[in-house]
Amino acid sequence: LAPRKRPYHTIIPAMLTHSDTGELYASLSNMGGFMQPQGHMQLVVQLVANGLDPQTAVDAPRFCILDGSQNGKIFIETGFNEATVAKLARYGHNMEPNVSGHEREIFGRAQIITKDRETGILAAGSDGRADGCALG
Repeated sequence: LAPRKRPYHTIIPAMLTHSDTGELYASLSNMGGFMQPQGHMQLVVQLVANGLDPQTAVDAPRFCILDGSQNGKIFIETGFNEATVAKLARYGHNMEPNVSGHEREIFGRAQIITKDRETGILAAGSDGRADGCALG
C-alpha cells in the first residue's frame, strides 16, 4: 500500500445486448487478473463472431498476455493452430505455446449465460479449467 495508489481488481462481469432492441443476449465473466479483459474479448468473439454456444465458447483455447503489457509474453493454450503460433513468433512476438494441465489456470475461469431472443431459453457454459458447473 502507498499513497495515491489504487488496487487492481477484476470483479467485473459483462453483459451483451442485442443492438437493435437492447434486450439481454448474454452475461459472462472470465476471472483472472490481467486475463479478465483478454478473456472477455475472446469469449465475445467466440459467441458473436463465431456463433458458438456458451459451453463451446468457454471450452475454446485461449491466449493470455500474462503481465498485460504490450510486449509481454503470450501464453497459448494447447489447441491453437501451430502454424499461426509459429508465424506470430516469426513476427517477433514472444510466444509460449502449448500451455496445458494445471498451468492453464492463467487463462482464468469463465462462465456464460445466454438468452435465446425467440424462445427465452437460457443456455450456460462453465469453465472446466476450474471447479464451476452449469446447471438448470
